[in-house]
Formats: sequence, C-alpha cells, structure tokens
Amino acid sequence: MRSALKIVILFSALALPAAVSAQESDLRGYDGYCYAKKHEAQKNGTIIGSVVGGLVGSQISKNERGLGLVAGAVIGGVVGNKVGKNQTAKCWKGEYYSYQGAYYDPAPAPKGYTVVFYKDRPSPDVFKTVYYDTYRHTTPPPYAYGDAWKK
Repeated sequence: MRSALKIVILFSALALPAAVSAQESDLRGYDGYCYAKKHEAQKNGTIIGSVVGGLVGSQISKNERGLGLVAGAVIGGVVGNKVGKNQTAKCWKGEYYSYQGAYYDPAPAPKGYTVVFYKDRPSPDVFKTVYYDTYRHTTPPPYAYGDAWKK
C-alpha cells in the first residue's frame, strides 16, 4: 500500500510541471485577451436566424407551410448560431490586454462577462486601449528598473 502511494505521489510530482508548461504553451499562441459578453452574440444570432429562417421557410414551401416554417427555423437557428459564434464581441470598457513580451493569467472576469482570448489582434472597433500587463501599462515592455509596478 505504501509503495503504491509513493508511486502515485511520484507521478503526480512529475506530471505537475508538464501540466504547467502545457498551460503556458497554450497561452503563447495568443496575442491577448479581453472581457466580453461573447455568448450574447451567439444567442442573438440563434434567435434572429430562427425567426428569419422560419419566415423564409414558410414562404418557400407552398403546400406544407408548417413543415417549411419548422425546417427554416431549425436551419436558420443553426446558421445564426455559427455566425454569432464567430462574431467579435466588444471588449468590456474598451480594454484589451496584450501578451506582448510577457504571459500572465487574466484576472477574474467581471460579473456577466467571460475572458475571450484572441490569436490575432482584433479590429480597433472592438477596443479603445491596449494594456501590456496587469498593471495597465499602455506601452510594451521592457520597462525601466522599478517601473514595472507603477501605474
């Protein structure tokens, strides 16, 4: 029993650095992040797509308007969901946090928002200000000695 426990502890100790480095390598593929209501765009796309698809489907099907309405609503909802999922949501307070020069974990998202990671910098209509660290520097590193912690 003790030898099995030692083996489990040993493997856990060896696996922890691998898990941390895997998380860090995942972040290195991203340009940055912001806080956004991403799921809202997807939900709105689904609703609008369903309504429009239902209207178009009922008009196209001449003999079976009910079936056309249902089929159009389902197809429109799926298409609207995909379009909404790919939409770039506006960043909370217009703030975008770049990983240029340093990688760090984002602070917890405000209520009603989620952290959205971007592989490439989004278009400027999504954000107003780019911060390069959690201290909200608006210029990329390197910083002078002692300046990294100043706001």
